[in-house]
Amino acid sequence: MKAMRGLLLVLVLAGCGATQGAWNFARGHVGATATALDEQRLNDGVKARGAMLFAFGDYGGLDSDAMNTVAVPWRLTSAALVLDQSPNDLSRAALGRILAQYGFLSPARIVNWPEGAAPPPRSEAVLGVTLGMGRRSLPPLELQIGNIGCAACHSAPTYDAQGLPQTDQVWLGAPSPSLNLEAYTQDLYRALQNGVERPDRLLAAARALYPEMTAREAATLERFVMPRLRKRMAAIEAAGQGVLPFSNGLPGATNGVAALKLQHGLLAGDPNVREREVGFTSIPHLADRSWRSALLWDGAYAPPGEARFRPMTAADLTPEHRDRLADITAYFTVPSMGVSGEQARRIAPEVRTAWVYLQTLRPQAFPGRIDAARAAEGGGIFDRACATCHGTYEETPQGPRLTRFPNWAGDMGTDRARIEALDDELAARINASPVRRSIAAVRTGVYAAPPLTGIWQSAPYLHNGSVPSLAALMGLEARPERFQLGGHAMDLDRVGVAWPEGYSPYSQSEWVDTRRPGLGAKGHETPFAGLSREERLSLLEYLKRL
Repeated sequence: MKAMRGLLLVLVLAGCGATQGAWNFARGHVGATATALDEQRLNDGVKARGAMLFAFGDYGGLDSDAMNTVAVPWRLTSAALVLDQSPNDLSRAALGRILAQYGFLSPARIVNWPEGAAPPPRSEAVLGVTLGMGRRSLPPLELQIGNIGCAACHSAPTYDAQGLPQTDQVWLGAPSPSLNLEAYTQDLYRALQNGVERPDRLLAAARALYPEMTAREAATLERFVMPRLRKRMAAIEAAGQGVLPFSNGLPGATNGVAALKLQHGLLAGDPNVREREVGFTSIPHLADRSWRSALLWDGAYAPPGEARFRPMTAADLTPEHRDRLADITAYFTVPSMGVSGEQARRIAPEVRTAWVYLQTLRPQAFPGRIDAARAAEGGGIFDRACATCHGTYEETPQGPRLTRFPNWAGDMGTDRARIEALDDELAARINASPVRRSIAAVRTGVYAAPPLTGIWQSAPYLHNGSVPSLAALMGLEARPERFQLGGHAMDLDRVGVAWPEGYSPYSQSEWVDTRRPGLGAKGHETPFAGLSREERLSLLEYLKRL
């Protein structure tokens, strides 16, 4: 759920809170509920409700307060994108193609939707963008608000037996390998810069793209939104730092700590913030995350009064433990959706319901060939070389399943930018926030080893996504200094990013340069140092089954 930070420094109504009049937008006077939730039945049982909330819930992020930093006046901003990139085709189809460039998905099917539940609604925009209509009668205002939801980061294409992505069929809870919020934010900012220079043209584009738009919403955009947008864009340009003071990441990775610091006002006045805030993290798979005793890559968030890194067995996976993790997860909406700490506390019951679904998540079964004999040998190697940190998997009729998880944390020689990013000052702000009864935040100085369930579906590897394949991570081949990422296929033999000859990516790709700060690819060599090449190949085969 860590995703779109700062999209709305651009947006519109950031300066409105300075006045107390009819358009007191920044104080929460306009809010909405996700349309998908309004239209969809939520009475199919708690697991189905959890899936609905995870995939389509707004968690209070469709609110004018969230528009200070993340939420957007959707019809205006999407029109700006289309007008900027497809001026001769002002259509919803063109908008879909543009959003697909940033890794957003518009699936025909969510493959792992709860069995027997009512089918999920089709997203009005793309999966992971929640939309709702905010209205006020005095003054008469109407505005479709959009925000980033959980599924933007935590849904991925399924893959066929050749490792080719099937973007019309997604797996909920898997990490998006291609979502590029940095490119999306920068392109939207540029589009709005161009749009405010010719406001009549931008408003006409919005009407053409959304012919169902009411006269009231058109008047709201023209009379209230556009003037404030022009003022805000001028202020951003005068400040000289661009739309964001930090990089928001790259395909499949985000910069959640910097986004949280932004929400807490900790980045102001730092001219070197873009070079300093490089704690990039690869989006994780959510399967078996209930085995964690603390959350985030460094285990910085733990339930108050509990041991931060404690061994877990199946007996510890109680509803109470799940709810404590859910209460922590509710706080993820602060950097990702721009909600307040108080709102994060209020929406904890919805997140608890979503966690009922999350606790049942399994990865897509590995779609390629597995050498059964090698994999069996690899299971024993895993027990010797990996289980101390990543847990004990036992065979079941459904495949390997976690039975013990050590919640190990320490230093494996990997890039330290992320663990240094969450500092004592930020931890103190979290511990003084409205969620302090749910989170005990500390700067741990270490990384927490995650469960490896769904690891084949999680390329690239390490916490910052700096190694493109398991084969490279394990030393079966060199770790490249640079590799291409975004809209890629999967190499099912090497288990990682692939670019088959003649392949057309489904989204924009970028080159990952592991020499850049925050993207270092060294570390985690020790577990493989004592293994022969044949043993590593057997271990690789076993990891495909997790």
